[in-house]
Amino acid sequence: MTKKINIVLIILTSTLLLSMNHKNLDPVKCFVYGKNLRYNVQLKINGVIIGEGYVGDMKIFDTDNPLKAEIEELPSFVQEQMAFILKEGENTIELKFQHDSKYALTNKKFSFALVRAGFDTPLYYFSSEKESGSVTSKFYVGNENQNSENNLVSLGNTDASFIFSQEASFLQVILNKENVMVYGNSVGLTDLNLVEGSNTLEVKYANNKEGEITYYIQTPNFTKKVTKNITKDQLNKDIVDVYTF
Repeated sequence: MTKKINIVLIILTSTLLLSMNHKNLDPVKCFVYGKNLRYNVQLKINGVIIGEGYVGDMKIFDTDNPLKAEIEELPSFVQEQMAFILKEGENTIELKFQHDSKYALTNKKFSFALVRAGFDTPLYYFSSEKESGSVTSKFYVGNENQNSENNLVSLGNTDASFIFSQEASFLQVILNKENVMVYGNSVGLTDLNLVEGSNTLEVKYANNKEGEITYYIQTPNFTKKVTKNITKDQLNKDIVDVYTF
């Protein structure tokens, strides 16, 4: 009986979240990306701690978001993953991170990105090769005009290097002839571990529908936003862009 109740609760929760997303166009809705799964993280925004431990499931909204009035209908564990804390203009963010000793330290880079739904670039990005540390930064939330200066990426470290891509049927990131990441039908953020001197980045992608594909490259000496229009004759065909920097 208990198992059936839990299944019904999960179905109702999923249905409500879907209806909330479609019924109200969120002025600001952000997700957490990056390599932070094996870290204990304390996330503080505008002076308020909104997440501790694993924060990858957080959904972060503006203070006046209409969804705020509806979260009482959700289970407590879902409410704990939602924070209504963002404001227009300047926001502060404080991160404290510590590698979880339960996991082997196979990946030497911690990274954290705050990505706004529907936007072509992250609002904020930070990375570190330390096992533990902290950072305090500022980032900006603008209006829906993606060309606004307030919608530029705010960086927590000067050597930040990553590529962020909007959804495509297939997207592969190759750095210095080594495969870094492959995505399919999803938004993706990939850390780039650059070498001293020259680096070569290959971005291979394909799509099964016409329209735009957008990705954004950020490194200390090379920054580029790329938007490609996929035409009918290019459907399901690999396209490769190569950059050397």
